[in-house]
Amino acid sequence: MFRKILLALSIVTVFFAQELRANPLDTFGLTSANIAMGGGATGTADSYDAVWYNPAGLGQLDGFDFGLGTLIYRPFLKATTHYTDESDQRIEQTLPRAAVTRGFLDVGLASPIPLGKYDRSLFWGVNITFPIGSIYAIRERPATEAYFPFLEDRNRRIVLNAALAFRWNWLMIGAGLSMLPNVYGGVDVDFTKDAQANQATVDVKMNLAPVVGIMVEPIEGLTIGFNWRCANNTYISIPVTAILSQKIEPVRLKVTAYDYSTPHQIALGAGYKADKYRVSGDITYSFYSSFNLSTPEVTLFDAGGGDKVVQQILPPSAGFKNTFAVRFGGEYSPLKALAIRAGFGWVQSPVPAQTGVTNLLDGDRFTGSFGLGFDAAGVGGPPISIDFHLAYGWILENRDAKTAVNLDNPGYPYVSGKGGVLNSGLTFKVRF
Repeated sequence: MFRKILLALSIVTVFFAQELRANPLDTFGLTSANIAMGGGATGTADSYDAVWYNPAGLGQLDGFDFGLGTLIYRPFLKATTHYTDESDQRIEQTLPRAAVTRGFLDVGLASPIPLGKYDRSLFWGVNITFPIGSIYAIRERPATEAYFPFLEDRNRRIVLNAALAFRWNWLMIGAGLSMLPNVYGGVDVDFTKDAQANQATVDVKMNLAPVVGIMVEPIEGLTIGFNWRCANNTYISIPVTAILSQKIEPVRLKVTAYDYSTPHQIALGAGYKADKYRVSGDITYSFYSSFNLSTPEVTLFDAGGGDKVVQQILPPSAGFKNTFAVRFGGEYSPLKALAIRAGFGWVQSPVPAQTGVTNLLDGDRFTGSFGLGFDAAGVGGPPISIDFHLAYGWILENRDAKTAVNLDNPGYPYVSGKGGVLNSGLTFKVRF
């Protein structure tokens, strides 16, 4: 009987065989030009990149923009945990985490909306970013597993952003939506009828979150922007019913997971553009305190039906804290066709000291970036540009000691993590 119960529960794990917490735009940024300048584009985004950084920036468009980009990233992360050997000694071990090269593609469109003499007043933009080799992936981990929640599994899902903007003189106002998939399903298993009554269902629905931005250009070349991004999340709900025998009541349970992929965020940024150079920077405040731990919640219901709960396994609190991030960078153009870019970013870690059950690894992240841009129009060619970037995010090493003895926890007597993430990419853009 116990083996049958395990088999029924194992069916559920099929639906959790992928990964979660994915948002490549929040982790890396959008377009190589912006990433090379540190990603502080709240006050300077001026093409389809504005649908992410600040939708009001669409008001800076001069015409139709089409872009295609790619980004490759490789984590270099290490986690230090412990295990008990045959002689009951606690042994330290340091192992790599997520040591796999991955990538994603993005496509963007943006343009003024033709309105006759007002055709530079209303604008639209859209961007879709998706991981190479998959569209949407989920992984809910054990509460005690030592891993990097913001760098291992954060970039493997499709991201769709769309926005509209209005411009009047020096004032630009924009609003948009960000889309994430939610997964709903069900598993019904009857061991008394072989395969005659077994069924499984999965539905993927959209979860939409609004984005609102304002940008002003008080003097030519100077832009100041403010952006608010609503939290967007992935929700998973899979009820399971298993009939193991005609002599006992069915086993009824539900596995749920509720995770934020991006928290509520507010950002303030500014930039200045001259003939041969431009600078930009922004400050972002993220409300990570509402994040949940990426561990499934399991509820066992009464076999007689209804919503009476017999037993419930709840994940421990993540205890995340709100954070600041500062990003800035610059660009110099020694020639009309050539741009040299560099940037820096500091992202405060939201993960608290891991003194309890969980072993979440993270630290303040410092990112340095460099890039080059070539615009064929600068040498008399077509309005086509190619941008390249290279960036590395270094994570401060954290080491947290447990406050209670627990030999079953791999983080006892302490857990630590260190490393970084290297990323590089290209963006091709055509202007009409």
